[in-house]
Amino acid sequence: MSTPVGDEPTADDAGARGVPDGSRRRRGAAEPLTVEQLLARPGGPTTGGRRAARRQGAQPSAPSAPPPGVRNGLPPVPGAAPRPALPPVPGAPADWQPDPRPSRRSGPIPPLPGTVPPPVRTGATRLRPPRPVRRELTPGRRRLVRAAIALAAVAGVVLLYHLGLYFYVDQKISRVEALATDGPEILAAQLQEASETYLVVGTGVPDQEGPASVATLLASVSEDGERAVLVGFPPTALVDTPACRSADGEVRAPTTEAFARSLLDGGPSCMVRAVQQLSGVRVDHYLEVDLARLPGMVDALGGVPMCVVPSRATAAAAVPPPSGASELSGEAAAGYLRPAGDGTDATGTAVAERTQRLLTSTLRAAMSRDVVLDPPTLARFLSRAAEALTVDEQTTLGDLRALATSLGNVSGDAVARTGLPVAQVGHVPAGGEEAFVLLDGAGTRSLFDAVIDGSRVPDGFAAENDAPSEAAGEEPPAEAAVAADPQTALVPPAEVSVDVLNGTGTRGLAATVADALRAGGFVVGTVGNAEGTVSQSVVRHGPGTVAQARTVAAAVPGAVLQGSDSLGDTVQLVIGPGYESVVPVPPPAPAPEPQPEADTAAAAPVPGAAAVRC
Repeated sequence: MSTPVGDEPTADDAGARGVPDGSRRRRGAAEPLTVEQLLARPGGPTTGGRRAARRQGAQPSAPSAPPPGVRNGLPPVPGAAPRPALPPVPGAPADWQPDPRPSRRSGPIPPLPGTVPPPVRTGATRLRPPRPVRRELTPGRRRLVRAAIALAAVAGVVLLYHLGLYFYVDQKISRVEALATDGPEILAAQLQEASETYLVVGTGVPDQEGPASVATLLASVSEDGERAVLVGFPPTALVDTPACRSADGEVRAPTTEAFARSLLDGGPSCMVRAVQQLSGVRVDHYLEVDLARLPGMVDALGGVPMCVVPSRATAAAAVPPPSGASELSGEAAAGYLRPAGDGTDATGTAVAERTQRLLTSTLRAAMSRDVVLDPPTLARFLSRAAEALTVDEQTTLGDLRALATSLGNVSGDAVARTGLPVAQVGHVPAGGEEAFVLLDGAGTRSLFDAVIDGSRVPDGFAAENDAPSEAAGEEPPAEAAVAADPQTALVPPAEVSVDVLNGTGTRGLAATVADALRAGGFVVGTVGNAEGTVSQSVVRHGPGTVAQARTVAAAVPGAVLQGSDSLGDTVQLVIGPGYESVVPVPPPAPAPEPQPEADTAAAAPVPGAAAVRC
């Protein structure tokens, strides 16, 4: 019998270590275990060996290689000879084996490609349509596709070029702080929300200095673009300029000065405030053009087409272009802008009108299809325009195009040109040396009230002998043709009674003209001064004295006719700037002999009375 080694196992230990019949051993007395039994238990060698080693003394460490007789990696029992096999545990079944260690289940193995059939699609599954079969293009279609791609590429390059050029010029053009749309001097601002107002200023008038070198025109275009009012401002008109910010950023104190001085001494902002103070009209756009560079813009386009009709503004030019359709070059444009001489444009409104006409025609020519599709010409024009034009910070090239389009499309009675009503020309204040133009305050107020109310001009303000717009198919008024042909429907001077009034600042001029008319056979009535002034000599007449008025106009070269229902049978001659002398009146033309009806229908029209058409 072997000596028991270690502690006696309990029932719990026996059950935990899988010893058979553990339940019976818990109820009976504990049976001592031998060394062999202890070694045969799972996990026993380590614990039992260590305990036996502690009791029997220290043993040398196990060699690296197991000695002979060691089985299954277990060390031999000290003092025991190796045995070929171990006896079974007493009381254990013969086929007893330790519980196998549980194994981890692996995941499912995916099937091999091609061995599983595709899933069956139900009606709820949306199937992707099969790809269409790509057909080969024929050579003709391939050439057509290439041509379309090339055309699209060219169109894209042209579009990008024009957009780049537009933004380049829009950034290069000179801009100033000029507008004061919330100024306290603006009247009835709610009535001016729909209309657009442009202040067009020409600087550097040829052969002029000081205020006379500035030409100013106010253009008011109605909301629907079907009406426009163009008002010329005399550069020497005495006006009150409110407090404003000058070009150098300093605040300029209110002052009374010549209208053009507000620009020359103050700057664009001061001129805008002066216009608003005088008119009550809100200025939406400021456009300044250097007239010395405007002919260069015309040359950049290779000439500008214009329809020239007889008018006071055209007659006051140094080199008036021929009537009708004309192609103005840069040199001809310079002669058209230059005044004819002293006394031909006392108020300075004629040069402002010529500036507007030439600038509008130039901008319209630049927008034509031929110029837009010619990149070198367009680039040359825009480059020169950027050097000649100055606009406010809010105005763009699109606004300038709208101005040219509006003033070019409105025509006939829809466009009204007028100047500010003048009370006196050549006024020299006490102690001063500069001569001013005094405005008629009541007339100026009634004029701008009508402009604010609906871009209109009240009766009696529109220029009677104004030239129509440059639009094709228009004709000048009949008075212009009559003044150009003094042979039309004249009467003997002895049958004409005329009042002579002085509309200039020259003293005694009315008496001098009256004496010349008497010498020519006219009957002279009242001789005196006119209440206001005119830009040139005017013959005013009633409805029944048209022939007498034409006879007076034939005796005074440059005079124009102006009808008025308030004059009755009276004929008035108002002497204006540009008067030279009284000339003899040609004898009336003999009455035409009766002609057959067919010949009368085929008769040629009277030369000179024919309308100018373009």
